[in-house]
Amino acid sequence: MMNSMLEYKGYHASIEYDAEDNIFVGEVFGITDSLNFHGTTVTELREMFEQCIDNYLALCEKIDKKPDKEFKGTFNVRISPEMHKKAALEAAKQKITLNQYVMNAINQSFEVKENTKETVIYIPYGLKQINWDNQVGPDTASMYYDTAVWMKKENLVYAGN
Repeated sequence: MMNSMLEYKGYHASIEYDAEDNIFVGEVFGITDSLNFHGTTVTELREMFEQCIDNYLALCEKIDKKPDKEFKGTFNVRISPEMHKKAALEAAKQKITLNQYVMNAINQSFEVKENTKETVIYIPYGLKQINWDNQVGPDTASMYYDTAVWMKKENLVYAGN
C-alpha cells in the first residue's frame, strides 16, 4: 500500500508533488498553526519536515506557547437530525452516552470482519444447471468422495466461463 504521509514526534504531514516547481510539498495537518515545508528529494523532504516540527516546538517553548497537538480526542460530526435522533435513542436503549455509542461504532468499523467470507464458485457452462441450494444436479462425485460433498457458504458468488 502506498503511503504519502510522514510522521515525526506525533505530528503528521500530507505530501503532494508540485510539477510546476518540480518539488515535493508537505503540510502538517491536525493543528491550527500552519506548518509547511518542501524538498526536491524524499530525503530532503523528510529532513525539512523534521526540521519544521523541531523549529515549531522550539518557537512554542521560546514564546511560552503550548504547542498544538494533532489529535485531542474531540471532534464535531455533522449529521442529519434524523440520524442524530436514531443514534441518541439507540444509545439510550443501550444505557450509554451518545459519545460512547459513536465511539463504539467507530471502533467496530476498524475491527477485522472475521465472519465475513466470500466464496467464489466457478461453474463451467456444462454444470450451470446444478441447483446448489437444493443440492441436486448431475453426478458430481469427485475422486476423493463416493458421493458429492455439498457445502453452503454465506456469500456465494457464481461465476461462469
